[in-house]
Amino acid sequence: MRIELEDRQAMLAAIIDSSHDAIISKTLAGIITSWNGSAKRMFGYDESEVIGKHISILIPTDRLNEENIIISNIASGKKVDHFETIRLRKDGSEINISLTISPIRDATGKIIGASKIARDITEQLEIREKLRQYNEELEKINSYKDEFIGMASHELKTPLTSLTGYLQLLLRNVQNDKDKVFASKAVAQISRLTTLVSDLLDISKIQSGQLPLNYELFDLDDMIAETIGDVQQTTSHEIFFERSGTPKLLNGDRQRLEQVLINFLTNAIKYSPEAKKAIVTSSTQGDVIRFSVKDFGIGISKDQHDRIFSRYYRVQDTGPGFSGLGIGLYITAGIVSRHNGKIGLESEPGKGSEFWVELPIASPAA
Repeated sequence: MRIELEDRQAMLAAIIDSSHDAIISKTLAGIITSWNGSAKRMFGYDESEVIGKHISILIPTDRLNEENIIISNIASGKKVDHFETIRLRKDGSEINISLTISPIRDATGKIIGASKIARDITEQLEIREKLRQYNEELEKINSYKDEFIGMASHELKTPLTSLTGYLQLLLRNVQNDKDKVFASKAVAQISRLTTLVSDLLDISKIQSGQLPLNYELFDLDDMIAETIGDVQQTTSHEIFFERSGTPKLLNGDRQRLEQVLINFLTNAIKYSPEAKKAIVTSSTQGDVIRFSVKDFGIGISKDQHDRIFSRYYRVQDTGPGFSGLGIGLYITAGIVSRHNGKIGLESEPGKGSEFWVELPIASPAA
């Protein structure tokens, strides 16, 4: 039994001594009682130089208060996990380390000291700093890009408005059917470009936190019905509206929330070319108003749900027939967020998608 115990102790000592981390033990008074090989390599002291010395020989003067806090935690039975700090080598140089400290108990369970595992995190911190600088540069580049997009979109808006007016005037005065077709196509393309420019301007405003909202009190169902009527004229899909009978008063920007619904409906039509139908629902749940758009199209895999409202993200595996820049849902999420609402979806590949929005209901006094 004694030999077996000695073997175990020898094995434990070998493991401790071969560890890449410094392993040190000390009393509650801070006196060092053990010191492994990695502690020597890390701090530069031989075991004979530190055993019986106070742990403060390793601590910079401006960090001595840390030892009091650590001992207080250990004495109360608490473990200290991954505490990042700075300690001193024998030559006076500083080293960045992560400390994990556990209480040492005697046979009766009384806490008599502490065991410290110290890991050199100098390289880790250097990598972290490089990543921080890299992310800072990326944010700066993104900021320049957003600023450029905002400026370019603003500069494009005025000539596009003029061009639209001229083309519509031309369309009204064209007599030749062939020319009328060409003019109609030009008007449609300019309309698409104008929408894109407006979307890019919205992105710029969302990024800067300056998306303006014009609040008014309105009935959600009225807005939904009118929007469905407008969209229905542009598609062969049937759009059904399922609603409860109670009025749903919202205090929000009606035009912006129409924009949200139009985006949902446009996507529902685009991504369900075979189904030829979409369902809009509205309901009141406590102090929340909810509306949703359900399609019966290609669906979206679960792993894309968290990313789909990100800027410039496009749904994967949609095939070459589905185009877009991946900005509509980002703008939609920004509008909902500005209304202190929530946005989400339920979807599976091949089973369609249902996009929903929840908004706070307006109080009767609103």
